Amino acid sequence: MRSYRLLALAPLLLVTTAASANDLIISGGPIITMAGDEPSQVESVLIRDGRIAATGLLADVKKVAKGKAQSVDLNGRTMLPGFIDAHGHMTYVGQNAAMAQLQPPPVGGVTNIAELQTALRNYKRPEGVPLIIGNGYDDSQLAERRHPTRADLDAVSATMPILIIHVSGHFASMNSAMLKLVGYGPDTPDPQGGVIRREADGKTPNGVIEEAALYPVLKLLTPPSVEASIAPIVAGAKIYAANGITTGQDGRVMPEGWGALDEAAKRGLLPIDVVALVSFERNWPDDVRSRIGQGYAGHLRVGGIKLTLDGSPQGRTAWLKDPVPIPPHGQKEGYAGYPAIDLKLFNEKLSDAAKNSWQVFVHVNGDAAAQALIDGVRMNGLSGKRTIAIHNQVVQLDQLAEMKQLDIQPSFFANHTFYWGDWHRDVALGPKRADFISPQASAWAMGLRPTAHNDSPVVPPDMLRLVWSSVNRRSQSGDILGPLERIPVYRALQQVTINAAWQIGEDKEKGSIEPGKRADLVLLDGNPLNVDPADLHKLRVVATIKDGKAVFGSLTISTPN
Repeated sequence: MRSYRLLALAPLLLVTTAASANDLIISGGPIITMAGDEPSQVESVLIRDGRIAATGLLADVKKVAKGKAQSVDLNGRTMLPGFIDAHGHMTYVGQNAAMAQLQPPPVGGVTNIAELQTALRNYKRPEGVPLIIGNGYDDSQLAERRHPTRADLDAVSATMPILIIHVSGHFASMNSAMLKLVGYGPDTPDPQGGVIRREADGKTPNGVIEEAALYPVLKLLTPPSVEASIAPIVAGAKIYAANGITTGQDGRVMPEGWGALDEAAKRGLLPIDVVALVSFERNWPDDVRSRIGQGYAGHLRVGGIKLTLDGSPQGRTAWLKDPVPIPPHGQKEGYAGYPAIDLKLFNEKLSDAAKNSWQVFVHVNGDAAAQALIDGVRMNGLSGKRTIAIHNQVVQLDQLAEMKQLDIQPSFFANHTFYWGDWHRDVALGPKRADFISPQASAWAMGLRPTAHNDSPVVPPDMLRLVWSSVNRRSQSGDILGPLERIPVYRALQQVTINAAWQIGEDKEKGSIEPGKRADLVLLDGNPLNVDPADLHKLRVVATIKDGKAVFGSLTISTPN
């Protein structure tokens, strides 16, 4: 077990002016500041008007507190800066909570198609929803090792439309009624960047669709009104807050979903900050384009544009340089995935972003996709603009070096080693590529500033499981994938705090406990720097504080007489 000892308490640092009746002093447990490249702790923190006014020794902080300062005793619990979601889909997290839950263990309990069918039959549709919607099935974890088909879902209902979404969000399966509703038939061609899987006749859709073929389907899921759309947004934000996240991300906002997100912000319904990324394969009105890269309004800001270059590595649609070991249904030997966007269009969008000085976030899983991003950044004037490469599952060492030169910063989907590590090793990537999946240690060594994310709702927004995966790289079978790519606990914490703030240009406001920054904080029931690294995922969030106020859990505040 690696442990960290407090080298020295940081001296008092003060950034404060006017007196306030709201002064709050927090002390009584480890306070890990995440300020600097080595672990440091302070004894106490003074919060004033939603910001950190001072840190240091308790006696010194008390001297600069104004009025009758209130206090919170941590009672041995550990406090860190609030977690920052480097990539996720907050709205979909809320929507997922209202769907039939089809996830396999350890998230859910669906292990075969019969259990999936039972879950769909038992699903209680929300009032006014004219179809059955499920989320989270995983062909790699089902006993049958395949996607449920039209026939499987027709056995649940031949008349009620049924749609089930793959855990990756890159596939879905539909019954006959849903196929008819969407308009997918034998004569429907595969869309650019997507596939409609067929039955043995080579024409009849078997119910399973990939990538861009989902777009018309997902449009049908847009709630009928702004009011109905706001509820899952607020639900998602609350789920994030319960996981210690004080800045979330809605990582691919479509035009049809923007209105509700903006309205939730205007109504003051967002308990945490939310960074929205607009899906730039779509056209956006000028009033939204003008907000890209601007500040927060009602806890919401449009952080940049999102583009998707390829698909899912566990689904074997990631765009690779070399073939997958075992091709998926309907594909021949030598299959290596495919791009999800026309490269001419992709480069046009990058050029547009460069001209407008917008930050770019790009979904890249395969190494061929990573190279297309590298080439695109170089050709379109984005070098040095802090482009964020999302996922980077199969990025190679030489590509990391190119990313460093161009200021393309990686955000790794580090939980893949746990949830799909064995599948990657045996089916989707092979042992060599699986051992280098999410190469966080190499990225750090290259001088990059990586982050890690859960891509929720692909996996739950459990930031401590994410930290555990970054440190241990242990699969569900117990195999350690790429032991040399494991990183220390403090590095893993940096990836979900200060590095995550830096990647979105908010590190002057967030990511560490320092005077002048927002009082965005999380309380844990143990110290991640001192527990056995194998037990990091067992730590729990006790409370989440946004701008000095609890948005999850509660704080026992003492007021002096």
